Amino acid sequence: MGREYIVVEGRTLDDAINLGLSTLNRTIDEVDIEILEKGKSILNLTTKTYKIKMISKIADSQDLEQYEVRNENGKFELIFKDNNHYLLIHPPTGTGQPVSLEEILIYLEENEINNIDIEKIKTYLNPKESCSISIKELVYTDPIDAQIEIELAKDEMEAYMWIIPPKGGKMISQEEILETLKRKNIVFGIDYGVIEEMCNNKQFDEKKIIAVGKQTIDGQDGRIQYLFDTDVKIRPELLKDGKVDFKELNIIQTVKKGDCLAEVFLPTNGIDGITVTGKLLKAKSGKIVSFKKGKNVIESNDGLKLIAEVDGQPKLIDNKVTVLQVYEVHGNVDNATGNIHFTGNVVVRGNVRTGFKIECSGNVEVYGVVEGAIIIADGDIILHKGIQGQNVGKLLSKQNIVAKYMENCYANAYGKISSEVIMHCKLETKKAIEAVGKRAMIVGGEIRARNQIDAKVIGSPMATATKIEVGVDPEVKERYESLKQEREILHKNKESVTKAIELLTKLSHTTQLTKEKQDMLIKSVHTEKYLSEKLTNVNETIMNLQNNLQTLANGKVNAFSIIYAGVRISIGNSVYYVRDHINHCTITRDNGEIKINPYIEK
Repeated sequence: MGREYIVVEGRTLDDAINLGLSTLNRTIDEVDIEILEKGKSILNLTTKTYKIKMISKIADSQDLEQYEVRNENGKFELIFKDNNHYLLIHPPTGTGQPVSLEEILIYLEENEINNIDIEKIKTYLNPKESCSISIKELVYTDPIDAQIEIELAKDEMEAYMWIIPPKGGKMISQEEILETLKRKNIVFGIDYGVIEEMCNNKQFDEKKIIAVGKQTIDGQDGRIQYLFDTDVKIRPELLKDGKVDFKELNIIQTVKKGDCLAEVFLPTNGIDGITVTGKLLKAKSGKIVSFKKGKNVIESNDGLKLIAEVDGQPKLIDNKVTVLQVYEVHGNVDNATGNIHFTGNVVVRGNVRTGFKIECSGNVEVYGVVEGAIIIADGDIILHKGIQGQNVGKLLSKQNIVAKYMENCYANAYGKISSEVIMHCKLETKKAIEAVGKRAMIVGGEIRARNQIDAKVIGSPMATATKIEVGVDPEVKERYESLKQEREILHKNKESVTKAIELLTKLSHTTQLTKEKQDMLIKSVHTEKYLSEKLTNVNETIMNLQNNLQTLANGKVNAFSIIYAGVRISIGNSVYYVRDHINHCTITRDNGEIKINPYIEK
């Protein structure tokens, strides 16, 4: 009894083995393998296949005739007859693979046959029967070398290139590419590595970036770093039982003599850029900034730091770094002390009696009761108890006012006014007024704020007359009108100076200017520059004030609990009289009308 066997071919040994196993329907353990011919490949291209003999280890029950299954790949050869070279291409047999284009091209190149028309060869790659092609038919009669196309970005910061493949001609060289770039003025940021890769790998019709310019880097503006808190926020601590602790405010900062208060960082120069065509792109340098020195402050030797000259409280007042000193009164402000006028902060441990006055450039802090007295401060006014003004007491602050209670007094603040109880007072502020704490009530008087008024209760069950007004700041409008007049004057002055410059410049073209007229021309140029800068600043301020005026009427009144009848509410130029009490509401202005909305929590 004979054993079954076959002879098979494959591009690789594994291909031949797999084909044999499939044909015999056997596993690798059920066969013996004999390699008849080893395969061969050049540059990963198969030029000779593997031929193996596979014998089944399992004998059939009857004698089987030996047979051979041939699966041969296509073949080709170069012959010479009739004084011409011919390429013979033979088709594959069985499941063999046809001749590949790469195999033929490598073979022809090894035999120094170049300028081949690849498209023509492709038509002969898989013939049904052997065919013969004259080499003369495959060679270009008019070969074309590879070429390149260059594209330049609009801003000239990038250059692109792609290679058009040759048609029978030679591949373009790196040297030829660089010469072309030079002719097209592409001289900066060339990526030689990309060009080399495109040439070596023959990357045809693939657009790539081959040159990149250098972007400009603008310099950073100078800046000031303040080494103290320039925006201290007053917010009394609300305890769990609803009470407000006016003792723990922690708002006063202190520094020691010699402490650094502020540091200025110089601007940096910009770094110029360059396009791929060599054009220089100028960068902007940063702008210089400088700080302003107030009282009790000195500059360091290099002029880059501000140093405290005395112990005290650092403040930023009108953009000037200032150190405020503290004046402390351990008892009452009365006949024993007289009126107090002080540059710095004032702390009073006792009361401020009726008829006395405290005036200072910093904060005022009173631990006792303020009676019918006057307190004027550029900083904050903090009353740990409160004020019983007797209709003569006044509190005037350019910052904030905080008090436990306020009765029968007048108060004006640029910032916020906060108190637990406000009764029969006249209050005005450029920001907000808030009644805080457990009672959080406003009863009687006239209460005006530019932004908003917050309270738990406004008015009283007895319909006490109470005026509430938001969205009003007459100082802003007055400032706005004043600046508009100033702008007109600046325009007229600038026009006069410009005419003088034009006249003197025109005169200088025809005659030699006298020393007096030369000085006048120089002075006029400086004046025009100053007026231009001044006009720019005035216009910016006017725009800001316009925005402020437009948003003034957007104030609101918040009542967490109730607004009683007898309360008059004004927002902008709109007025609403409360006839019946309103619960839990937020009052706003919309399209010129007062709107009553559900309470909106802050």
